[in-house]
Amino acid sequence: MFKKFINLEYKQFFRSSYWQKSLALNILLGFFALYLLASFLVLGFAVYPLLKEKIPDKDPFIVVNHFLIYVFLIDLIIRYFLQNLPKLSVKPFFVLPVKRSQITHYLLGKSTLSFFNFLPAMFYIPFSIMLIINGYNILGVTIWLLGVLAFTLSNNYLNILINKNSRFFLFILSLLVFISATQYFGWYEWAGVFGQIVYGFYKYPISVGIALVFSFLCYYLAYKALKKQLYLDFISEKKQFAADEGLSWLNRFGKKSIFLRNDIRLIRRNKRPKMVFIMSFVMVLYGLMFFSNPIYMKKTPFMLIFVVVFMSGAFTLNFGQFVPAWDSRYYNFFMSQNFKYREYLEAKWLIMTIMTILLFILSTPYLYFGGKILLLLLVGAVFNLGFISYLVLFFGAYNRKAIDLDKSAMLNYQGTSAMQFLMVFFIMIVPMLIYGLANYLWGFDIAIGIFFVIGIMGLAFKKPIMNFIEKKYITNKYKTISAFKNN
Repeated sequence: MFKKFINLEYKQFFRSSYWQKSLALNILLGFFALYLLASFLVLGFAVYPLLKEKIPDKDPFIVVNHFLIYVFLIDLIIRYFLQNLPKLSVKPFFVLPVKRSQITHYLLGKSTLSFFNFLPAMFYIPFSIMLIINGYNILGVTIWLLGVLAFTLSNNYLNILINKNSRFFLFILSLLVFISATQYFGWYEWAGVFGQIVYGFYKYPISVGIALVFSFLCYYLAYKALKKQLYLDFISEKKQFAADEGLSWLNRFGKKSIFLRNDIRLIRRNKRPKMVFIMSFVMVLYGLMFFSNPIYMKKTPFMLIFVVVFMSGAFTLNFGQFVPAWDSRYYNFFMSQNFKYREYLEAKWLIMTIMTILLFILSTPYLYFGGKILLLLLVGAVFNLGFISYLVLFFGAYNRKAIDLDKSAMLNYQGTSAMQFLMVFFIMIVPMLIYGLANYLWGFDIAIGIFFVIGIMGLAFKKPIMNFIEKKYITNKYKTISAFKNN
């Protein structure tokens, strides 16, 4: 039966219009995958001699085990964003004598062959070879390799269990931050404890049973979860009923409240905008990499404006660049309603403004690094409100690529066009050049003053700017409708 499943999926894949339309992209992604595999392969062979050279007083094997807890947690987070869940068109099998258990085992077996399982193996296998070459016990190394690969597969099955639960991402991210913080401040040696457990696979081969049992447990739980959903009730398209969802307070915004409610529901119910929303908060941590490093503060000050604009403007940049593509699924319906385009654009601008202010408030603890940093963050937020928000809406008038809301945001170029790349140039590169030049010629105060004035002027002249943007959308209205319909 498994052979039949494979044959049917092979035909479905190569006969699909998606494969034919995206042949060049698939080839490009294939080369990228080969590059990653080759990179991990080289790293696996190189890490032992590098660690031996850089840290001669420590065993490279123990050092690698010490960091595996971070590797597994980060791997789980990456899988959550990037790894596709195993899929199979199962409805036709409901009228055939095919057991649900066979379908479920096939789906789990298919997920085992994921690229995200091969990638870590391309590091662990050559690293194991290097251990054996350098005199480590062959049996112990083989058992250790079996244990870490079992943990890797456990991540695969865990991802199936929790992929549709966005709270899991926050939990894993919080766990990673907690472990890193307690490790950094010396409160508890999490990495050392986990490293000893994994190193125990080498010293005490019988202990590998921990990893194997955990992996089989994850497989069993994923099997039970998938099998429960192999009913027509779960697979059939769900009917959604309109509900207030506690958004009645938005009525104070008048006619814009209709579009505000729509955007909030859009973020709540769909995977891609939900990931954009969550990652906007994660980007607040971006400043830790720069503000704690004196190299960026002194030698490359032009990078600072990029950092502060990106931190408070993460949502504006990632959400705003796909206006109106977020609504491409029902854009025709929108355009047939009796409303002013201005109300639609004002709602988009308002939700970006609220998120910018919220992200700025969350970034205020960076005052710890000095008042200069907080001032930069304030200027970045004002610049986002009075310039970046208008710019992304303006480029949206030329955005005619539809978006599938249910697909992940990571490595997803759907909806992306040349306009996005042009917009990135204006938003990121130009401000850095202006700030760097002004800071070099006139100093820090004048440099941030320029950006602050630009932001304030944008807010002061909001009405004529929005009038101009509205005219662009109205001019391109029917081109956009036609493009979304044909995508």
